[in-house]
Amino acid sequence: MIVSRFAALIAAATLLFSSPALAASKSFEDALQSSSELYEQGRFQEVIPLAKKALAIAERQIGTDDAAFASLLENLATVYEAELQYDKAHPLYQRALDIRVKVYGSKHPEVGNSLLNLTLIYDALRDYGSAGQMDVRATEIIEANNREQPQQG
Repeated sequence: MIVSRFAALIAAATLLFSSPALAASKSFEDALQSSSELYEQGRFQEVIPLAKKALAIAERQIGTDDAAFASLLENLATVYEAELQYDKAHPLYQRALDIRVKVYGSKHPEVGNSLLNLTLIYDALRDYGSAGQMDVRATEIIEANNREQPQQG
């Protein structure tokens, strides 16, 4: 599950980075591609410096209050989560959530997804009270958005 989440996050980050500066950054593209390949191979410790490099490039090019930057934070958090380093994953997921709330507002589906990530971390840390609170908030957001966008059949 974590592997597919990481692949989805890499794909989302790639799509989100429509910034001409980032699109032209070969080192950014290389860092994303290499980190994705290494992650799929389970070479998590090798992914960490590449994910940090992509974050540093993005911070210089687009700043830290951008939804794409939040996706990169989640990429790194997912690696730490796979390594069972929840203490390192938690603040990254929290920061991604804070950015998404600022960018999208508190009821956006991406905020719900960020809350689900935090739910998993709190659960792994055995902080079931916080996990439950995050899960309730995430479920409310996701259900509200599903009602607003009915399924096509």
